[in-house]
Amino acid sequence: MVVSLLGILKAGGAYVPLDPLYPRERLAFMLRDCGAAALITNHALKERFPDRDIHVVSVEDSSLFSSEDTANLQVEVDRDNLAYLIYTSGSTGEPKGVEIQHGGLNNLVRWHQRAYGITSGDRATLLAGPAFDASVWELWPYLTAGASVHVVDDETRTSAPALLQWLATQAITICFLPTPLAQLVIAEPPPPELSLRAVLTGGDLLHRGPGSALPFVLVNHYGPSESTVVTTRAVVAPTPELNTPPPPPIGRPIDNTQTYLLDSHLQPVPPGVAGQLYVGGSGLARGYRFRRSLTAEKFVPNPFSLEPGTRLYATGDLARYLADGQLEFLGRIDQQVKVRGYRVELGEIEAVLCEHSQVREATVIA
Repeated sequence: MVVSLLGILKAGGAYVPLDPLYPRERLAFMLRDCGAAALITNHALKERFPDRDIHVVSVEDSSLFSSEDTANLQVEVDRDNLAYLIYTSGSTGEPKGVEIQHGGLNNLVRWHQRAYGITSGDRATLLAGPAFDASVWELWPYLTAGASVHVVDDETRTSAPALLQWLATQAITICFLPTPLAQLVIAEPPPPELSLRAVLTGGDLLHRGPGSALPFVLVNHYGPSESTVVTTRAVVAPTPELNTPPPPPIGRPIDNTQTYLLDSHLQPVPPGVAGQLYVGGSGLARGYRFRRSLTAEKFVPNPFSLEPGTRLYATGDLARYLADGQLEFLGRIDQQVKVRGYRVELGEIEAVLCEHSQVREATVIA
């Protein structure tokens, strides 16, 4: 997967990650919807993808590549070109493709390398599934710095003690853990030989920080796919004296990113008052592929910018400013929920249930 993604970007193309564990119907829809020119997979996974008029390349077919030129391609790509397309859930019963440009990806990479002091000596992890946009964050900031990326096997990633031991054995220096897994890992006693200096988390609500000091920095992140993975960050401090501490904040915006808490009239709300979180800046997506009306609904003109054409993304998330200026996540304004880090529209499930002839009305809750 990693070699394929690098090859696509070096050729000036954009990639669409597909998780083979998804239902066939979802995979078929995503392939039709994105209009991909080619499907790169392997022999074992070919049967997971439905037959259609698309060029299929199997990575095992070395004869396809042996005669090709190995010199770097001379490709002109600018910040407005598409880098990747990632699908997220939709309330209409169909997933929607979020278009991320090179400018947004480059901003994420440069911020990450600066914020966490990434060097070629770092050893990072690839733990997120290919269709989870955290995988973007786990690859490019490290590979472009010359660092190494270590892939976690499925059995290890399901056990917090086993994962901690693996991190120690591999001498991992920095890693990303989806929030539910991070919550389990920080509750475990760390191995003495651990080389970790930072654990990054995000994708869901972090309910509480560590109860005592950790041998690494724990950093909480927030960000929708529509804003190139990460929008805000906050270092999480231990709270040993509190029996029921409040959830850690989601922090402040990353480089070249703006956040606004607005009411229904797009007016800023005062500190301490809940408002919908709007996001602007370099990481903003181009929009939703082939969905102009939805793009116009979610990506609105920025009333706080004098630069023409700038937009804000309406996240649908509620937040408020704390006394120190950090953002606190409060919940959703709609039916969207997070399940193990994945965005799920409850309305999407309801729409599918109501297609059954014996179901007249349906209500879904988490």
